[in-house]
Amino acid sequence: MNLYEYLQNQRTEELPEWLARFSRSDRFSSNHFFESRVVYYPGSGTDGHPVKLFGSTHSAHCFVYADYHLTQDELETELSHPRHAFRGYHTFARLQLQESDFVAKNWTHHVDTGDVSQNNYWFATVATAPFGFLEILERDYYLEDTHGAHRLAILFLGADGIAAYDALFCQKDSGPAPFAVVLQDHGFGGNYDSFGQGGLLERIARRCNIIPRWLLVAANTKPWQGFEPVPNVDGDHGGMHNTLRILHERREAQLKQA
Repeated sequence: MNLYEYLQNQRTEELPEWLARFSRSDRFSSNHFFESRVVYYPGSGTDGHPVKLFGSTHSAHCFVYADYHLTQDELETELSHPRHAFRGYHTFARLQLQESDFVAKNWTHHVDTGDVSQNNYWFATVATAPFGFLEILERDYYLEDTHGAHRLAILFLGADGIAAYDALFCQKDSGPAPFAVVLQDHGFGGNYDSFGQGGLLERIARRCNIIPRWLLVAANTKPWQGFEPVPNVDGDHGGMHNTLRILHERREAQLKQA
């Protein structure tokens, strides 16, 4: 079975009411966004594969893309590019956000002294000025549900993917854990610590017991402990280098404890 078929056969998510009713004059509601199923992608770049995968199968409607190597201008250029933009979708609304719109004031770092060597940053700084904006995408009028969800919401952050996970999901008043996390280590791409097994992202997630049900794991990355590939489901290629990605699920024993 291919990955799209598998996800279509799982329990899908209805279009969140707040997203269905969203108008261009509305303000961003952090509670509404993070109470929906959220797919989180640290070190995302401009890779639309997770949106295509989860959005086209109606598995999730909200996404967080975090990357400290891109500027907002670069992202906006990609979103309006005739070939690079999300196929079959157009921008319905774009909301410029402040950090206070989606992160609690004086949020707590869940990093221990020994987590990162002295040769690295505690949390990486953004290459340019940090930013955040919400992109509401709407399906083109001539397409149907078989193409994908009517609307999608993507929170783009100019931020460190590890620190953003901590700030967004691991605080006292945070909502549920992400529905899925995309893991792809970038090797010489400049990330200061691994997103995969044993890296700082996993250690923070376990320290706070904020662990998703699903991981979409690139072939060059080790899945977190306690996750296994979904049996009899093929992977799917995506990303800048068209890397094979395989869906992993938390073991049943862990799901019962969560």
